[in-house]
Amino acid sequence: MIIAGITDLHGKFPKVLYDIKDKIDVLTVSGDITHFGKGIEIIEDLAELSDYVEVLCVPGNCDTKEVIDELNSFNLNIDRKIKKIDNFNFLGIGGSNTTPFNTCYEYKDEDLRLELEKFRGLKNIILISHAPPYNTMADRVGYEHVGSKAIREFIESENVIFCACGHIHESRCIDKINDTIIVNPSPYSYYIYDTKKGIVVLEDFKGI
Repeated sequence: MIIAGITDLHGKFPKVLYDIKDKIDVLTVSGDITHFGKGIEIIEDLAELSDYVEVLCVPGNCDTKEVIDELNSFNLNIDRKIKKIDNFNFLGIGGSNTTPFNTCYEYKDEDLRLELEKFRGLKNIILISHAPPYNTMADRVGYEHVGSKAIREFIESENVIFCACGHIHESRCIDKINDTIIVNPSPYSYYIYDTKKGIVVLEDFKGI
């Protein structure tokens, strides 16, 4: 299976997705699809893509209830849900742990821990989250780590093969927690993951 992924679009649709749609099986979108609801028409573009490729989205902390409703109307939202494709369980976790900015969709890590309990015991998990796991290259703001400890604990204790996240724009990276691949493509690139080869690469956007 070939999976591609984007994050933190903030209302700007990457045209390159039309170029790669016939080369991939799944597209993941790791949140902040709009900028506090602005650019919501991007969801229609994603829905058009879903005619060619499986599109799996989670909302980010900057996505409003209207955005979530629109994702639901097109059947693109897998926040707190599982989508089984081949032998993989795609698990979506939208929103972010608390920020200093009191944005649209935030939660306390202890609440997320309780939410994640229902997904324990799954095999072959591909986690699509907006918030990055704590203490990785994906969650750094300067010298501080601001990711979710609950997501990290879930990755460390469960059979998570791959985690596609976002949220922290300056932390574009490919990293690992034990054997789990962590990728934050940032707003400036997209990832391509070959599940058979276990290889992930980042490709820069040439313009959006």
